[in-house]
Amino acid sequence: MNFYVVFMKECDVLIPLIIILSVILILLIYCIVFGFIAFERSFSRRNYEGDQVEAASKKVGNRPFHEYFRKGIYWFKDFKSKEEVWIKSHDGLNLKGYYLKNENSNGKVIILCHGYRSFPYFDFSASAKYYYEEGFDLLFIVHRTHLESDGKYITFGLKERYDFLEWIKYVDTRHNGKVKILLAGVSMGASTVMYTLGLDLPESVKGAVCDCGFDCPKHVIGFALIEVFKIKPLANFMSNFVSLAAFFKIGSFLGKVNTKKSLKNNKLPVMFAHGEADDVVPFKMFEKNTSVGSFDKILVTSKEAAHGLVFYYENEKYRKAFRKLRELSGM
Repeated sequence: MNFYVVFMKECDVLIPLIIILSVILILLIYCIVFGFIAFERSFSRRNYEGDQVEAASKKVGNRPFHEYFRKGIYWFKDFKSKEEVWIKSHDGLNLKGYYLKNENSNGKVIILCHGYRSFPYFDFSASAKYYYEEGFDLLFIVHRTHLESDGKYITFGLKERYDFLEWIKYVDTRHNGKVKILLAGVSMGASTVMYTLGLDLPESVKGAVCDCGFDCPKHVIGFALIEVFKIKPLANFMSNFVSLAAFFKIGSFLGKVNTKKSLKNNKLPVMFAHGEADDVVPFKMFEKNTSVGSFDKILVTSKEAAHGLVFYYENEKYRKAFRKLRELSGM
């Protein structure tokens, strides 16, 4: 009788505990599965049908300043002497770029680093022509896992920073070291530029333009997940499982790189641009990026501009800031 009573009492404790542990296990499995599914959906290649320049034009849609977007895209398409160039990435991928030699070339090159699942001639549809008119040769790079470049997964700057370093070396070698280089990025491209500034760069690199970049891949994934989970702390929590999937798929957690680390010891002048109406990369990330380091910073902001639109909304301020960057970088 005593044994039965003791057994029943133990059951009274164990059964709720088993239920709780089972629920926790089920939730954990759900979180892990979600992380891997979200990773595959967010980090895999997106294919665009037909002519890629036309696909970029179609992507413009009716967004603000759409007519200027298309004008810039077709300026790129109609550029007669653009050269297709290729490099090997540090891990063996074939990466494509387009080199536009300036007819009034002055030994200065700007390397243009586009954003997530985008086109180089889309993100720089306005600013590229301006840079060209300022006398720069242009190198439009195509990120890994985008368009014609090889790659299975986008890595939000984790591996792209090393690809970008190879592009810098390519330009340096092409000009026998007698060149001055500016780096320019939009969105994920801007983050890639900021992460690259933490690497050992050739002396030919003189400065950078970073337009609406995020501070850390994990943070921007967490911000994107707010649309799914509605509650910010829960979205941030779930980003840990996407990061876990990244570790298994690409060999690195998403928090491995951030601008706090990469910009800490940077000495090159950087022009930062960001719109307060940005709902893709929140403005607070701009504030984080610009609070790091003791290098020269030129800031361009806009209350109205959404993601990647500061050049359009604050055109004169943008141009003035770029002239200041050129002055500070000796270009």
